[in-house]
Amino acid sequence: MLIDFGGMPVGSRVRLVNRLGTGRTADVLQFHLVRRGAGARIPDKLADDLPEWDRSSATVVRDLAFRAGRMRGGHGWLIDGRPFDPSRIDVTTRLGDVEVWRLIADVHHPVHLHLVGFRVLSRGGGEPLPQDAGLKDTISLRPGESAEIITRFDGYRGRYLFHCHNAEHEDMGMMANLEVV
Repeated sequence: MLIDFGGMPVGSRVRLVNRLGTGRTADVLQFHLVRRGAGARIPDKLADDLPEWDRSSATVVRDLAFRAGRMRGGHGWLIDGRPFDPSRIDVTTRLGDVEVWRLIADVHHPVHLHLVGFRVLSRGGGEPLPQDAGLKDTISLRPGESAEIITRFDGYRGRYLFHCHNAEHEDMGMMANLEVV
C-alpha cells in the first residue's frame, strides 16, 4: 500500500477506521506525521512478477458453494452442503496443478485459501472488480455473488484449509480440507 501524506502538515494524525466495526474493532490504524519526507516517486507498476496462469492450463474446474444449512440438528455454515470434518479430505490436487474454482455465496463470505495465492478471473460472469487485481489469498463474496479464481498449487505437499473468514461461519462448520499430493 502506498499512501501520499504530502499535502498534510507535520503534526497531523490520520486514522484508518473500519466503518462496519464498533468499539475496538472500529479503530484500525493511526499515522502520526512527525516530519516532512523527502518525497518518493510512485512507480507506474508496483509489481511485474505476478503469475499469469491461463484458464486453458487448468487441470480441474471446481464448483464450491458457501451456504447456510443444517448440521447436527441445528444451523450451520457449509461448503457444498457439508460441515467441516477434520478427518475428511474435501479437495485433492497434485503439486504443480493449475485449477479454476467457481465460488458462490448465499450471504457475505470472505473466502480464504491457505497455502496459495490466486487471481480473480471473473465476478458474476463479468469482469473482475478493480480491487480484484493482483495476487489474493481472500476474496470477498457478497450475498448471491459468484466468482471464478485460478491458482497453481506449487508450494508444498500436505493438508491445508480453505474456509469462510467470518469467525462465526468458521466456528459453525464453513471450512474444508485441501490436500496437495
